[in-house]
Amino acid sequence: MFALITTPAVFYAEATQPGVVGSAIGVTILGSVGLIATAMITRKDFSFLRGIVVWGMMLAFVAIVASIFLGFELGHWFSLAMIGVIGASILFKTSEIMRTYPTDKYVGAALDLFASVALLFLYILRFMRD
Repeated sequence: MFALITTPAVFYAEATQPGVVGSAIGVTILGSVGLIATAMITRKDFSFLRGIVVWGMMLAFVAIVASIFLGFELGHWFSLAMIGVIGASILFKTSEIMRTYPTDKYVGAALDLFASVALLFLYILRFMRD
């Protein structure tokens, strides 16, 4: 399902600005690896980020719906804010996976983290494309 949503955005970005998808992939990989490594190396409990992530996503949803109905552009600042919120989500989810997921539930853990990394890619792509 996620591929159905993202494929048109990726093709459009590559058609209008060749090379931007590769750059977005590189930045996403570097950022994700850095955030995941931070959570794994420090072994810090990032559960305090849960409230920030929830409120950030709720505000983003309201902004997206408002932009659809009121007809305004969200722009660079929105993309940058979403990159920050999703980065916090990756830290929180990595910490939560290390603390709560049993070792035999690695597929669920990977899917949980993949959703945030894929969303991070889309917002980095949107930021680079604008």
